[in-house]
Amino acid sequence: MGLADYTAIVEAGNAVVDLLRDNLTPEPLGNRELIALCSPHESENNQLTLYLYHIEEENQNMTSGYYQLDQTTQRRAAAQFTLRYLVTAHSKAPVQLRQADQHRIVGAAIQTLRDNPVVPQRYLAGSLAEEHAQLHLAVEKVPLEQLLKIWNNTSKEYKLSFVLMVTGVTIASKRKRQVTRITDFEVSINPETHESLVQRSVSAVLRLRDGFLGTPIENSGALFRIDGMPSQPQAKPGGYRVWTGLAEGRHTLSVSMRGFQTEELTVDIRPGQVWEGSADLKPGLGYPFGKDAVTVRLTVTRGGQPLADQPVWLAVADPAPLKLAQDKAEKGVQTLRLFCRGEVSALPVPGVFLLEEGKAPELVTLQAVEGEDGRLTAPLAHAHTRGKALLPAQQYRTDGQGRISVMLREAARLAVFCNGSIQYAEPGTEGEQTITLRF
Repeated sequence: MGLADYTAIVEAGNAVVDLLRDNLTPEPLGNRELIALCSPHESENNQLTLYLYHIEEENQNMTSGYYQLDQTTQRRAAAQFTLRYLVTAHSKAPVQLRQADQHRIVGAAIQTLRDNPVVPQRYLAGSLAEEHAQLHLAVEKVPLEQLLKIWNNTSKEYKLSFVLMVTGVTIASKRKRQVTRITDFEVSINPETHESLVQRSVSAVLRLRDGFLGTPIENSGALFRIDGMPSQPQAKPGGYRVWTGLAEGRHTLSVSMRGFQTEELTVDIRPGQVWEGSADLKPGLGYPFGKDAVTVRLTVTRGGQPLADQPVWLAVADPAPLKLAQDKAEKGVQTLRLFCRGEVSALPVPGVFLLEEGKAPELVTLQAVEGEDGRLTAPLAHAHTRGKALLPAQQYRTDGQGRISVMLREAARLAVFCNGSIQYAEPGTEGEQTITLRF
C-alpha cells in the first residue's frame, strides 16, 4: 500500500462531492451534477458548491522527522492537513420559494455529513484509496462575521453557507536519505598522548516514538537514566538511540521528555548480543494535541469491583495494520507470516502487539518484520488462524479506583487487554468521555 500523493487534496474534495451526490439526489436535488467543487461566486448552474478556502498543516513541528524505509534508507514523514470548505446552496427556484429551497438543500447536506463522520472507503480514489485513508468530516462552528469575511470578496449577495472541516488528508514526501546503521563505535586517539585505539560494540538500540502521532522522535532533549543514573546515548536518524559499553545483566531504562509521561523499560544485556527495543511515549502535560483529540477515561472492573493498580494494554482496533496471512500459526512458533496494510517501516517494530483472538488473545513482541515474515521474541502461547489482527499496543496502569485516562488522536474503537481477555470501548467524536469496562 502506498502513501497519499500530492493529488490527495483534490481526491478528498471529490470524495466529499460524491458522498453528497449519492445522498442528495434525487431529493432535494434532481441531478448529481448540480453538486460540485466550485467557487460560490461562479456557481453557474450548480445548486450546492464546495469551495476550498483554507488549508492548514496539522502539528507541523511533529511531522518534520524521517522514518525508516529499509536498512539504509529513510523518508521524510508525511504531512497531514486540515481542509476547510465553504458549502453554499444556490436555489434556482422562483424568488418566493428560493429561501425555503436553499434551506432544504443545506439541511440535507448537513444531515449527510453528520451521518458520515468518516468518509466511507468506497468514495476514495487514487492515492487515498491506496492508503486506506481515514477522512474525518465535521461541520465547524464559525461565527457569522467570519463567514461574511470569507464570502464578501465580491459585491454579490450572501447566500446561506456553512463550513465543512476535513481532517486526515496526508501528502507523502519524496525526500529520502541514506543512512548506515552503526554496530561498532570506534575512536582514534593520538598515541603521543599515551592513549590507545578504543573500539566499543553497541550494547543497546532504542527506537523512540511519539505514542500519540506514531512518528519517530529525533533529537529532542529527552533525558535517559539507566538504573537511576543519567545516560546519554548517541542519537541516530529515525528516532534511534544507541548505547555502547553497557554492563551485562538487567537494567532499568527510564525516558523523560517535556510534554510526555516518563516511560520505563527493562533492558537485558547479554554477551555478544545487541538489545533492541522501542518506547512509544504517551502524551503528558504540555503536549500540543490536535483539534480532533479525544479524552477517554476508562474504569476497569471485575465482579463489580474496580481493578486497582493493574497493568492494562490498549490498542486502536481499526484499521488493523497487520494480519496473519497463514492458515494457522501453531502454538510455540516464533515466526509468523503477515499481511501488512502499509509500509513495514512505519510499524512500531520492535514493539508489543495485541494478537486479537476471541477465545485466546495474547500479547506478542515483534522483534523484526522482513518481507512477509515477522519474528517474535518469544513463542506463541496459543494457536491462531488466518486473518487475526495484530494491533500495536501500549501499556497503562489503573489507579486506586481502576481508572485510566487516555488521549486519542481522534475517536477510534479501542481494544483493551487485561488479565488475558479483551473488551472493546467505542468513544464518540466529541468531548471528554467516561467508559466502564467489565472483565
